[in-house]
Amino acid sequence: MSVILGIHDSAFDSGASLVIDGRLTHAIQEERVSRIKHCGGFPSGSIKAILESASLKPSDVDHVACGNTESELPLQVYQAYTNNSSFLDPLRSSVDRFKIRLFESYVNLMESSNAFDRMNRTLSDSFLRHLLGKQGINAGIMRFDHHLNHAASTFYTSGFDRCLMVTADARGDMLSSTVSLGEDGKGIEMLGKSHRRSSLGHLYGGVTEYLGFGYGDGEGKTEALAAFGQHTSLVDKLSSQYKVEGTKIIDGVGAQRLASLKLAKVLSGYGREDIAYAVQKTIEDIFSRVVMNAIDETGIKNVALAGGLFLNVKLNQAILAIDDVKDIFIHPAAGDNGIPSGAAFNLYTLEETLKPTRLMHAYLGNEYTNEECERWARESGLRYEYIEDIAGHVGQELLPKDKIIGWFQGRMEYGPRALGARSVLINPKNPGSPKKVRSTIKNRPEFQPFCPSIIAEAESEYIENPKGIYTPFMIITLTAREKMMQEAPAVVFRDYSVRVQSLDKQYNPEYHRLIRAFGNETGTPIVLNTSFNRSGEPIVYDPGHAIYDLKTCNLDYLAVGNYLIENVKR
Repeated sequence: MSVILGIHDSAFDSGASLVIDGRLTHAIQEERVSRIKHCGGFPSGSIKAILESASLKPSDVDHVACGNTESELPLQVYQAYTNNSSFLDPLRSSVDRFKIRLFESYVNLMESSNAFDRMNRTLSDSFLRHLLGKQGINAGIMRFDHHLNHAASTFYTSGFDRCLMVTADARGDMLSSTVSLGEDGKGIEMLGKSHRRSSLGHLYGGVTEYLGFGYGDGEGKTEALAAFGQHTSLVDKLSSQYKVEGTKIIDGVGAQRLASLKLAKVLSGYGREDIAYAVQKTIEDIFSRVVMNAIDETGIKNVALAGGLFLNVKLNQAILAIDDVKDIFIHPAAGDNGIPSGAAFNLYTLEETLKPTRLMHAYLGNEYTNEECERWARESGLRYEYIEDIAGHVGQELLPKDKIIGWFQGRMEYGPRALGARSVLINPKNPGSPKKVRSTIKNRPEFQPFCPSIIAEAESEYIENPKGIYTPFMIITLTAREKMMQEAPAVVFRDYSVRVQSLDKQYNPEYHRLIRAFGNETGTPIVLNTSFNRSGEPIVYDPGHAIYDLKTCNLDYLAVGNYLIENVKR
């Protein structure tokens, strides 16, 4: 048995995954364990969690694949500083005033000197071996390019024998986007790459920050706000900053996030909605051109996407709409939390041939036994009962009565979307459901939509999917049919789009049973599904977190295993 541990230990969205005999079996983001959203650094918690989930010992790990080639020593030193309680505590506030300049200068120096970079890499690798060794892992370490990892993560899970891979994010290993060719038996060949100075991810993040939503986490708000904007001269101002040459993007006002004065000058005088529209239109147009050029160059019409920019569901829909695109696959952990699996695939394929196999579901995290769930329920201080058919009960008895349900079942999802394992559910037929969710667990703007889960066998009745793509991951929008607008208005956006999860029974039978029970009772086999977390926090990791949110966010019930906990004190 070959056991490869993939890790991402960079500054954002660190985590770990396991590839066993070429198959992705486990993956957990560090934020779920640490409870710090998008946390970076060495993923000690997720490494421990996936080994426990896989019933493996640290000594069972044969190889470690690291998801970047740039040095992480500045981050490692900074972490050591911030995590070390000592007599230096009184000095920390003074040091904090200089730490940003210090580490920016460090990175600039690192990039300007090859010799310094080599020294830095040696020290960083030594630090990484030390941290792995503390967890009992003494396997050899190999590093792989950031965007090559994104490409591998989506190619080897796409199921396409031959496809184009497009990756795009803010930056990684000096690049912001790539286009590659993947072929079964031949691996990955990079066709084009764009420097980080040309980063559309930085542009989108910079605009998001300008709008006050927060760089790195608020981009979904910008995407939603764009639907309320109009086409103005700003579209041309932004898009003219970039040139597409074949599969390469060059130049760009978004080159450096910190060049905010230049960006602010460009955006000044336009309304918020029109700014959001302009940046959304810009990324859709530019990446559509990149994909069309790649298809013209290769003749390949299947496309696989990864990288944080492809968490943008409207961008994905725009690429799907290209006439020459036959089929599309977007990795469910398209952001940096997908890097560990890509790195592990890249290491595996150094010695073995790996056939791309479609990833049919994202339930790759940890789970809890019924006995553990009962213990948490008993210690909650709330009313609870054992229900044999808890899915049927929730779907038939509670959701039709507009109850808000915390749903904690089976293995946790891989990636940022809740897909019926760590979800909050409510009736989509009631137009007031979004307001009710916003008043409890989700403090999100009114213009930001909620999304549907639908059983796969009913999808064609409610959603237009002309190319018949597989949609299990809530990572692309499609157009709602009139029937969905009438029966489930709470999950249809103002432009008639829906970010849909189509659920196949075999991959989550309990959640499928819940939706089907709701459909049998109401005539609509759809539920409103949002992630089980308070705004600004990671998705719940264990039943204790779920119970805490049940109490503090005024949910009505929590279904954890076969136990239904009511938000009423015993």
